[in-house]
Amino acid sequence: MVSGLLSHPRRGMAMRFVDSYLRKPHLLLSLVLLAAFIGLVGWKSMPVNLFPDSERPQIAVVTVYPGAASGDVESEVSRPIEKEVSTIENVRRVTSTSKDEVSVVNVEFEYSKGLEAAATDTANALSKISSQLPRDIQSPMVFKVSSATPAVLTLALRPKPKSPLDLSMVRELADNRIKEWLLQLPQVSNVEVFGANQPIIRVTVDPVRLDSYGLTPQSVQTALAAFNSNRPLGLVINKSSQFLFKLTGEFGDVREVGAIVVVHRQNGDVHLRDVATVSRSVVEPQSAYHANGEPAIAINIERAPSGHALNTFQSVMSALPKLERMYPGIAFSVPDNQGELIKLSVGNMQDALRDAIIMTVLVIFLFLADIRLMLLAAISIPFTYLLTFAAMWLGGYEFNLVTLTAIIVAVGMLLDDAIVVLENIERHYKAEGKNLHDAAVGGTEEVMLAIFSGTYATVMVLVPIIFIGGYVQTVLRPFAVTLVIALLASYVVSVTIIPLLAPLLLRSSEARRRNLIERLAHRFDTGVIDPLRGVYIRLVGTALRHPWVFLISALIALGLSLRQMPIVGRDLMPPMDTGIVKISAQMYPNTSLAATDSALTEMEHRIRSHQEVVSISSTIGSEPAVISFGPGRTAQQFDATVHLVDRFHRKATIWQIENKIRSELSRIPGVQYLDIYDYGATPLSTIGAPVDVMVSGSNLSELQRLGDEVSGRLKANVRGLTSIRSSWRLDSRELAFHIVPERAALYGISPAAVAGQIQGAIRGLPSSIYRIPNEDGIFLWAQFPSKWRKEHSQIMDYRIQTPNGAVPLAAFGSLTSQVAPAVITRQGLQRTLDIKAYRAKQSITYLQEQIASAISKIPLPPGYSISHEGEIKLLQESFKQLMMALVLGMMLLYFSLVPAFKSWVHPLTIMTAIPFGIIGAIWGMLITNNHSSMPAMMGMILLAGIVVKNSILLIDFIEEARAGGQTMEDALVGSVRIRTRPILMTAVGTAVGMIPIALGWAIGLERLAGLAVVAIFGLMVSTFLTLIYVPVFYRLFDGMVVRIGRLFRSPHKLSATESEELP
Repeated sequence: MVSGLLSHPRRGMAMRFVDSYLRKPHLLLSLVLLAAFIGLVGWKSMPVNLFPDSERPQIAVVTVYPGAASGDVESEVSRPIEKEVSTIENVRRVTSTSKDEVSVVNVEFEYSKGLEAAATDTANALSKISSQLPRDIQSPMVFKVSSATPAVLTLALRPKPKSPLDLSMVRELADNRIKEWLLQLPQVSNVEVFGANQPIIRVTVDPVRLDSYGLTPQSVQTALAAFNSNRPLGLVINKSSQFLFKLTGEFGDVREVGAIVVVHRQNGDVHLRDVATVSRSVVEPQSAYHANGEPAIAINIERAPSGHALNTFQSVMSALPKLERMYPGIAFSVPDNQGELIKLSVGNMQDALRDAIIMTVLVIFLFLADIRLMLLAAISIPFTYLLTFAAMWLGGYEFNLVTLTAIIVAVGMLLDDAIVVLENIERHYKAEGKNLHDAAVGGTEEVMLAIFSGTYATVMVLVPIIFIGGYVQTVLRPFAVTLVIALLASYVVSVTIIPLLAPLLLRSSEARRRNLIERLAHRFDTGVIDPLRGVYIRLVGTALRHPWVFLISALIALGLSLRQMPIVGRDLMPPMDTGIVKISAQMYPNTSLAATDSALTEMEHRIRSHQEVVSISSTIGSEPAVISFGPGRTAQQFDATVHLVDRFHRKATIWQIENKIRSELSRIPGVQYLDIYDYGATPLSTIGAPVDVMVSGSNLSELQRLGDEVSGRLKANVRGLTSIRSSWRLDSRELAFHIVPERAALYGISPAAVAGQIQGAIRGLPSSIYRIPNEDGIFLWAQFPSKWRKEHSQIMDYRIQTPNGAVPLAAFGSLTSQVAPAVITRQGLQRTLDIKAYRAKQSITYLQEQIASAISKIPLPPGYSISHEGEIKLLQESFKQLMMALVLGMMLLYFSLVPAFKSWVHPLTIMTAIPFGIIGAIWGMLITNNHSSMPAMMGMILLAGIVVKNSILLIDFIEEARAGGQTMEDALVGSVRIRTRPILMTAVGTAVGMIPIALGWAIGLERLAGLAVVAIFGLMVSTFLTLIYVPVFYRLFDGMVVRIGRLFRSPHKLSATESEELP
């Protein structure tokens, strides 16, 4: 059965096409040069990020419930909101964190849901339940969370030495002027200010004097609100004009506040100054910010969801000198930013691309032994890349580690096509004695469709990645699209530019003697390639005589390799050394902010003693209206981001430095837990930690008991975890006043009225706003002096105003101490407790196997469950999608080869190279200590597309030779003799081009190194075995077809070629 890839009509069409554009190249050159110019513009204009945006759309609903404990916040705010937002279309998961006074409900949507639509639907859901929420809450705030939410950079502001400013003044300037100025900069989407020190007008109420007048804190608050307001009264209209009539009652000066009348009595008015003092102050802090160990005000600058981090970074940094001139009393610094990492990483990637091109071109020269031929092959690189950049730019893509990796991977692959065309043109010119034009036409048309089939085959295996959906598509689609564009551009250049320029550079060997370098390279060809070709010919001859021995050996090798997969282990995304260390810590419950601040200062001092440390950015607690700094922390929790010098300029790895810091910081007194991990330890922000065992149920005490059991078993039985902690514990001390209703009734007052007086005294309330033109207003905050709020005994002596006179609070009930969680977490409308852990570099499946074994026999009460969240859950989802993509890719590959070869069998012959690639890939991961990860699986898929190109070259030659009348044996051996050199050249060139990726020659590139390792080792092993086994499989499959045909036809109807296969 000889129905080769290049039938005669097709060959004739290809020859006419090649001949026509080589004789009249003006249109072709015009199109290529235009595309190259667009590519040059795209290269300069394309935006730059570190990784593709991979976060699912998220909405955070933050609600402040003044004075409420975490349990009340959960039951009265978080739970009703959860129930309602769970009904929104395309909701993937709803979680909540309830702490004292603050509820944070996070709604995660599927990728198909637009962020704007998600925000609108969430706001509509909240409006439906507004009447069910407590009246005392502040309006829920809806924040859109995406990959753009983390700050591109953090500015730290603090007063310069001898400056008249203090932190509260800096905060006021940051909130009112600097923030607005930054928002005007291009590429800046949002600006958030953090660091406590919010200015207020403090109205300090004297409880003794207040009691002497028989007044309550609410009396003061009511008076402040009533006297400080402007009200529109209507329009005054007459025949000739009209005027707006309004009442102006707002304070024009702080000194006016003390003059307001709190109550009017016959013996004289009681003014505010009679019961309180008024002064400028700051809100009692529950948060703080440190820059390099010093207190400061922080400004987070965010990009738009469709914006790009490096553009935003450069925009702000170029404007920073002007900002410093505008505010000479403020010292500005940048303790945390993404821009430097992106610039460094992209610069490293460009160096890696340069090195890949140089190494690949040198490999080509080693095989060709001709500088002119090498230059001709190298010419295809800039043309191909410019065409690729043009398509990427027009398609809205960006430069990031993923797309740049695809561009580096393409170096060797795009030279494949040029090498095959060039080698064939050279063979027609030198071996067959054709003139230059005929050699270019004949050499190109002979392999034109074979190359297209190889390119088409590689594209087919990549197509499913583009459309598979989910996290896999989001991360790997830019890689697949970029590589597809590069491959198609490579094909266009190889069959147009290469044959066009070949006659200009090629000359006969008689007209030019080889120089010394070429002679040395030629010795490699004659001393290595020729003997290797002879070895292959002898091996193929032996394999054809003893096919089953070779086949059984291959099956054994494949089986042994597959058995190593559990040893290899699996990861979602490998760890990477970006030089950024993250620290999360929590002090023991009820620790004051001052004590937390002191512990953080000590930690920062110890961290800065390491010479590798460049800067530290630290946050304590949270501020409800500020989402980018994290809304869920308590005053006992703090996070720090530590920037190190890059890994090329230090000896220790980031994991070694983390271990040193961990051992030093763990000895600081008062710290309950400490997590130290590398930036990017989890691939998505919704994954709290690589290991996350979630216990679900209703009773808090039972959840803690089960959580302690899980935590204990993990510590005792799981090796490789660097820290283990629970998301909350029942260890936060609360004071609960239990009022006796009968006593309240005896004094003629309700429990709610008693609570209102105490709340106004202890916590205080923002009673009104002191407005300043062109600035944010400042709250007027009425509250008792701090000395009256330090001890519960003083609070119990506070006198409650009742219709029957003033009565001490103690007369209404009793005070008890109780424990509760500082934070309550929920997921899926249930209470949850998460046991989270971090790791160094162990594979997640290695840890998961130990974890599953450790906790499998924990008895669970009815209504309670244990589930595996964290990275393992996303890994399982993603690997299912990757396996589906691999299967779909194989199907597309097979059915795309069937019409090309007009055969149902020989596409299978071509695809037999794929299992040989898997053998090499598995052993490559074992040797280099790389886990099977999402990039490694992408490498497997890519490998399938690469190795079949070598098979296609062999099968195409075999089919063509048999069509020319050669015997089966001669065609099989001839294919190895003729195709060994180009196959080895393209395989080695492709592998060498990926070495910079495999060795991680760029910051962050370790995350994608598995892709290159799999491709390199798989390609090398597959290439070695393909030259032996593809001829064997071709003969076996062809013989099977002949035998099947013999069942349906009589012998005299068989063709001569088919009869050749009969025993």
